[in-house]
Amino acid sequence: MKKLILVIVLCAFVACKSVKENSNEITITSKKEIVVNDYTIVIDKIISDSRCPQGVNCVWAGELVMEVSVWQNKALNETIQLTFSPKTRDENLVWFEKYIPQNKKLKSYIVSPTKTENQIELKEYKIQLILE
Repeated sequence: MKKLILVIVLCAFVACKSVKENSNEITITSKKEIVVNDYTIVIDKIISDSRCPQGVNCVWAGELVMEVSVWQNKALNETIQLTFSPKTRDENLVWFEKYIPQNKKLKSYIVSPTKTENQIELKEYKIQLILE
């Protein structure tokens, strides 16, 4: 009975770590848990977050700069500094496109949470890749 429970738990764990090929959304976080096409994409650190806080009128939209790493078979494949702003949207889409399933097209991405007056912890940041 214990072995059966262990097998079920392990299967559930593996299923949670992988992105289904037919899924239309991939969420990247600071944890090494999302596997896409044998790549694990991780938010390593936030370098700066000068985005305009929600509910505030700003002259400049600001930008979010984060370090993201890509792992393949437990080996570091690439580390990059991504800047999220209206000006860099197309450039970021091209970079993410390299790591999504080949049978999918990257439609958009959403970075969250939105900026607030409170300090945002690394574990709260997410990048949602929206696929077609």
